[in-house]
Amino acid sequence: IIENIVIKFFRMEVIMKKIVILGYGGRGKGYADLCTSLKHKNDFELVAVIDNNVEKLKVAKAKYNLKDSMIYTSIEEFCKNPCMADYMFVCTQDKQHYEHCMLALNAGYNLILEKPIACSLQECIDIRDKAKEKNLNVAVCHVLRYSGYYTKIKEIMDSGVLGKIIAIEQIENVGYWHQAHSFVRGDWRNSDTSTPMIIAKCCHDLDIAVYLSNSECDMVQSIGKLNYFNKENMPKGATLYCADGCKCKDTCPYDAEKIYVDTIKNLPNSAIKYMWPHSRLMSDGVVTKEKVKKALHNTDFGKCVFSMDNNVVDYEQTTISFKNGITSTLIMTAFSDTIYRETRIRGTKGELICNTEKNKFDLNLFGKRRKKIKISRKYLGSHGGGDEGLINALANDALNTDINKSVESHIIGFCAEESRKNNGSTIFLDSYRK
Repeated sequence: IIENIVIKFFRMEVIMKKIVILGYGGRGKGYADLCTSLKHKNDFELVAVIDNNVEKLKVAKAKYNLKDSMIYTSIEEFCKNPCMADYMFVCTQDKQHYEHCMLALNAGYNLILEKPIACSLQECIDIRDKAKEKNLNVAVCHVLRYSGYYTKIKEIMDSGVLGKIIAIEQIENVGYWHQAHSFVRGDWRNSDTSTPMIIAKCCHDLDIAVYLSNSECDMVQSIGKLNYFNKENMPKGATLYCADGCKCKDTCPYDAEKIYVDTIKNLPNSAIKYMWPHSRLMSDGVVTKEKVKKALHNTDFGKCVFSMDNNVVDYEQTTISFKNGITSTLIMTAFSDTIYRETRIRGTKGELICNTEKNKFDLNLFGKRRKKIKISRKYLGSHGGGDEGLINALANDALNTDINKSVESHIIGFCAEESRKNNGSTIFLDSYRK
C-alpha cells in the first residue's frame, strides 16, 4: 500500500494556473515578473500578453521568451479565441477597466483586477454582477490586505488586547515627488480622464479601513482641494519645460531634472533598466539615461508642475463612521518628503502606533509598560510585500479581495468625493446604496 502511494505521489502532475497579462505597464510587468519568478515556476504559466504598445510587446516577448502567437495588440482580437487561461490580469488605465472587464468576463476569464475597479459606482456594480452571472471570480488588487504590516495590525486588534476599538486613524503620505510624477504630470492628474484622488490613490486605504473595522460604512464626510499645483503658484522665471532654462530650478524641489536625471546619474544602465518612475517616461518601459533626458523635452513629465491641466486634490481629509461604532479618519497629503503610511488604532485599553518606515510597532497598554513589536523589514514600504502576497494567495487559492468586498471601499470613495464637492456634507451610505 505504501509503495503504491509513493508511486502515485511522484506521478502527480503539477497543476499550473494559466495567466494572461492585459496591459504591460508598470503593474502588469510587476505581476508578470512575480508569476514567472523562480519561486512560482510550478504555479503559473504565462500564455499571452496584450498591449496596444508594440514596443512594450517586443520587450515582453523577449523577457518571457514568448511566441508570436502569444502576443496581442488588442483584447478584442484576443477574445475571439476560445478561453485559454484561468485568470486574466487587467492592468490597463482606469477608464478602460469597465470595457476590458466586460469583454474578458464574457469570454470566460476569471480576473485579477488592478484597482480601482472602475470609474463610476455603476460600472463597479456592473462588473460585480457580470462576474456573478458568469459564475466567475474577480479579485481586486487591494494588495495591502496581503501585506505583513496590516496583517499584524489586524491580528493585534482581533486579539482583544486593545479592548473595544474606538477609532482607526490613517495618514497616506504620498510624497512630494510621487504627487508630481503621478498626480500632476502623470496619468492620474485629472479626474475627467481618470478618477478622483480618493479613488485613484486612496481606495487602498479605504479598503484597509473596511478590512480593519470589519463593518459596513454608515456615513462619510470629506474635505479637500487642490492647494498648490496650479498656474496661480507658477513662479516668475519658470518655463514650460524644466530643462528649457528655468530660472527657478535651484529652489524648486519639483524640477524634472532633479526627479528623473539626478536620481540615476551615478548608476549604471543595468541598474536602471526597468526603474520606476523613470520607466513611465519611456514608450517601451526600458530606461536609459539618454532616453530620460530626451523625454524631459517632449513629454508631460518634463513640464513645470504649475503648468499642467491637473485637477485632483493634493490634500484631503475623510471621516468614516462604521455601523459597529468605529470611527475612521484618513488624511491624504502630497506634502511629505517620502512615501509612507501611518496607522493608529485607539481602543479602550490601549493604543497601537504604526508607521511603514519603521520596523517596530508601539503598543501602549494603559497603565502598563509600553511594548515594542518588531516586524520584518520586508513588510515595510509602499505595499509592504502585498504584491507578492497577492500572487502567493492566487497560487494557493486563498484570495481575500473578492470584488464583493472591494465594492464597499469604492462606495465610500465615491461618497467621499460627492461630500468633498459639496463642502464636506454628510453622505449617508444606506440612502446612497439604494
